[in-house]
Amino acid sequence: MHGGSSSGASGASGAAAADALAARPARAPDHATEAAILSALAHDLADHPAELLQRLTDQIVTHGMAGSAGVSLREPNGFRWDALSGAWARYRGGGMPLDASPCGVAIARDAALLFERPQELFAGAALDPPVRELLLVPFHRDGRAAGTLWLLAHAPDRAFDREDARLLTSLAHFAASALVLRQRTAELARGRDLLRATMDASTDMIQVFEAVRDERGEIVDFRWLLNNHTSESTYGEVRGQSLLERNPGVIEEGIFATFKHVTETGEPRQDERHYVHEQFDSWFLQTVVKLDDGVATTTKDIGAWKNAQEELLRLRDAAAQDRLRQSEERLRQFGEASHDVLWIRDAATLRWEYLTPAFETVYGLSPDRAIAGDAAQSWLDLVHPEDRPLAEAAMARVRGGEHVSFDYRLHRPVDGATRWIRDTAFPIRDGGAVTLIGGIGEDITEVRQAAEAVRRSEERLRSAVEVGRLGLWDWDVRTGEVHWSDEHFRMQGFAVGEIQPSYEAWRDRLHPEDRAGVEAALRAAMEGHREYSREFRIVRRDGTVRWHDARGRFFYDADGAIRMVGAMVDVTDRREWEERQAVLIAELQHRTRNLMGVVRSIADNMARTSTDLADFRTRFTDRLDALARVQALLSRLNDVDRVTFDDLLRSELTAMGGIERATLDGPAGVRLRSSTVQTLAMALHELATNAVKYGALGQPGGQLTVTWRLEPAGPGLRPWLHIDWRERGVAMPAAGGATSGGGQGRELIEQALPYQLGARTALTLERDGAHCTIALPVSAHSAEG
Repeated sequence: MHGGSSSGASGASGAAAADALAARPARAPDHATEAAILSALAHDLADHPAELLQRLTDQIVTHGMAGSAGVSLREPNGFRWDALSGAWARYRGGGMPLDASPCGVAIARDAALLFERPQELFAGAALDPPVRELLLVPFHRDGRAAGTLWLLAHAPDRAFDREDARLLTSLAHFAASALVLRQRTAELARGRDLLRATMDASTDMIQVFEAVRDERGEIVDFRWLLNNHTSESTYGEVRGQSLLERNPGVIEEGIFATFKHVTETGEPRQDERHYVHEQFDSWFLQTVVKLDDGVATTTKDIGAWKNAQEELLRLRDAAAQDRLRQSEERLRQFGEASHDVLWIRDAATLRWEYLTPAFETVYGLSPDRAIAGDAAQSWLDLVHPEDRPLAEAAMARVRGGEHVSFDYRLHRPVDGATRWIRDTAFPIRDGGAVTLIGGIGEDITEVRQAAEAVRRSEERLRSAVEVGRLGLWDWDVRTGEVHWSDEHFRMQGFAVGEIQPSYEAWRDRLHPEDRAGVEAALRAAMEGHREYSREFRIVRRDGTVRWHDARGRFFYDADGAIRMVGAMVDVTDRREWEERQAVLIAELQHRTRNLMGVVRSIADNMARTSTDLADFRTRFTDRLDALARVQALLSRLNDVDRVTFDDLLRSELTAMGGIERATLDGPAGVRLRSSTVQTLAMALHELATNAVKYGALGQPGGQLTVTWRLEPAGPGLRPWLHIDWRERGVAMPAAGGATSGGGQGRELIEQALPYQLGARTALTLERDGAHCTIALPVSAHSAEG
C-alpha cells in the first residue's frame, strides 16, 4: 500500500472503489456502536485531548468494526499513519505517498471508498497480515482535506457495507474535531510556557488575584492564583492563600481598597506606596489591572528610586555647601550602576541637565546628543505619535508640582524597535517654585508583553472549551463559591451570567428521580477520594429534559476536600438514539413475527390448493411479491407516519397493471393500524388477481370501481373504514368456475379478515361481476390524515 500507480489508474481505481461500496447492502443503522464510541471519546476530551485520534482507532477495533483501524494525516509529500490500532498497530508512524495511495484517491474524490484487495492496485512492500478490504473516509479542517479515517478487513469472512461507511463518516467528523482540539491544546501549552518564561524573566513581582465574595456578592478578600519567580522568591508558594491573612497591612495602606475598586470598575490604578508591614520595609510602584473577577498586579521595588530622589535633592544642597563635585561623582556611580534611566530637566525649557548611561540603552540615543539638542522636541520626536498628548500633559502636571507616573511608547532610532517606557517624574523646588524636574525611566516592554501573553492564553483556553462544548465548573467546597464556564450556564438553560452559580442552583435543576442518586454518588466520590463520573437528567425552566455526562475531581488538604473541578457534556442525542433503537428493535421483532405468520399461512394454503409444484411456485411467488410491496411501504415510514389505505390500494393495482382501468373514489390519507396492513393487503391482492384473471381487469368490457368512506368514531370507539369493491361488465363463467366463490381468496376475505382484524365482510358473485364489501376498524388518528 505504499507504491506508485499513475493518476489515470488512481482515477479508475477510485471509480471502482465507489461502485464497490454502492453495490454493498445497507443494513439497519448501528447507533449503539456509534453512541458507545462517541461516549467513550467524550470521557477523554478533558484529560487526554492530545490522544483522541489514537483512542478513536482503539475504540473502533475494540467494538469489532475492523481488524485494523487507522488515521492518516496529510503532510506536504505524503500521508503519515498518525494513529493505528489492531493487527497493524506496529506500523504506526509509517506512511504512504501523496499521489499514489488509497488515501490520495479518497481525498481526490472527496468520498468514502471501498477497495477490494488494495495491494493489487497500489504496489508496495507487503504488510502482515494481508488486507482483504479497505474502507476509507476523508475528513477536513478549515475547508481543506486533512487526512483519512480507514478500516482494514483481514479475515476472509469480513465484508464492509454501506452502514460501515455511514458510521465511519460520522466518526470522521469527530476525527476532524479531535485534530483541531489537539492542535489548539498544543498551542495553548506553548502559550502557557511562553507566558511563564516571560513572567519569570521579569525582575518585577507579577501576581494574579481572584476576588473572594460573600453570600451577598461583596468582595471580602482576595486569593492568590499566580506568582512569577520574583514573587515566589519573596512570598514563597502562596497560591490559593488569603491575601488578608498573609498580608493584613494591605487594608491600612489602601491596597485592598484599590484591588476592590479595580475589580468592580475595571479602571486600572498605579500608585507609589511606602509599605512597612510584615516582612517589607520599602517603597513600591504597583500597577493594578482587572482580570476576570480579580486583578493582575505588577509591583516594582522603587526603594532605590526613592533613594535616588533623596540623593538628587541632597546633591543640590551639597552644591550650595561646595561639595557638589563629590556628590556628582556619587550620583554618576549610582546612575551608571542603574539599569533604569535617571534624569534631571529644567522645568521651564524641559532641557535635560543630567542623564545616566542607561539612557542610550533604553532610548537608542546617546546622552551627549540628547543634552546638546533641543531636548523637548528631540524627546517628543521619539515618542509614538498617539502617545505624545499624554506625555506633554504629564510634563505639564509635574511643572505644576505633582508627582506623575505615566507609560508611553517610543521608537528607537538605532534599530526602529518600539519599546514601552514608564517615566516616574517629580518636581524639585527652590524656594517653593518648581525649577527642576527629576525622573526615573524604566523599560517595561517585557511587562506589557507578559500582560498580552496572559490575555492571549486566556483566549486560547476559552476557544478550546467552546470547541469541545464543555461545561466547566470550579467549586470551593468550604466556602460554597462556584464558578461556571459560559457553556455550563447554557447547558443548565440559563443565559450567561443570569444567576449566581452555586451548588444549590445546579442541584435544583436535577431531575427529581435522579437527584438522590446523583448527590449520593457525589458524596461517595468525595469521601472515597475517587473521581466522580455520572450521567443524569436535568429539567430546565421550560420543562425541557436533557441528559448530562459529568466528570469531576476533588482536591484535599489535611482536613478533607477543599475544591472540586470538573467538566460536563450534553449526551441527550446519544440517549435518544439508544431509546429510538430499542423502539425500532421491538417494532422489527413484532413485524417479523407477523410476517412469518403470514408467509406460513400462504405456504400452507398454496400447498393445499396447488395442482403441482409449478402451480405452487407461480402462485406462491405472486403472493410473496404482494407481501414485498407492503413491506416496502412499511419500511419507509417512521413511528409517526402510517400506511394509508389509498397508498396500499394504488400500490397493489399498479403492480397488477390495473390502475389505469379502475375508478377510485374516497378520502385520501386514511391511516391503517400497522397490525392490519399485511392481512388487508393480501385480501386486496386476491381481489385484484381474480379481477385480472377472470374479472373486470382481464376482460375488454369490464369496469372496476372501488369506493371507500370513513365512519367517525363514537365515544371510546375507533373509527371504521368501509370499502366497496364492485366489478361490472364481466362475462361470468358457468357455476363452479374459477370465480364461483371457492378458493383461498374467499377464505381470506370471509374468514381471515373477521378473525384477525375484527372486520365485517361480504363477497358475492353477481350476474356481471364480483362484489365485495369490507368494514374494519382503523387508526384513531385516521381522521387527521
